[in-house]
Formats: sequence, C-alpha cells, structure tokens
Amino acid sequence: MKHDVTPEEKTGAGETGPPVKYSLPLPEDTARCAGCPYPGVGFICWSPDGSCMRTDVDKFSRRSKGR
Repeated sequence: MKHDVTPEEKTGAGETGPPVKYSLPLPEDTARCAGCPYPGVGFICWSPDGSCMRTDVDKFSRRSKGR
C-alpha cells in the first residue's frame, strides 16, 4: 500500500472568482410599491418592461374568481 501521497493541485483551481451579481434598475413608479409584500421577502418583483409581480398576481386572482 502506497502511503507517500503528495497533494496535487486541481486543474482550474483558482480560476473562479466571486459569483456574478445581477441587478435590475428600480421601477420608474415606486409609488405603487407601497404596501407590496413581495420586495420584503427578497423577490425582484418588477421587470424592465414596467410590469410587476403584484399586478400580475392580482390579474390572475381576478381571473380565477370569475370562474
């Protein structure tokens, strides 16, 4: 049994950096964010096209109540 093992450096070790952080610009109209529960949980709840998670969820729930 061979006991004189020398450590080898992994190929590619040290080439990775810190994780890439992604960000979105804040929504243009932050007044409609007042009282919204989603940002407090940590969701990025708005999108660059101007829609937000709160209004989307409201649309879905209104649609399902009509059934």
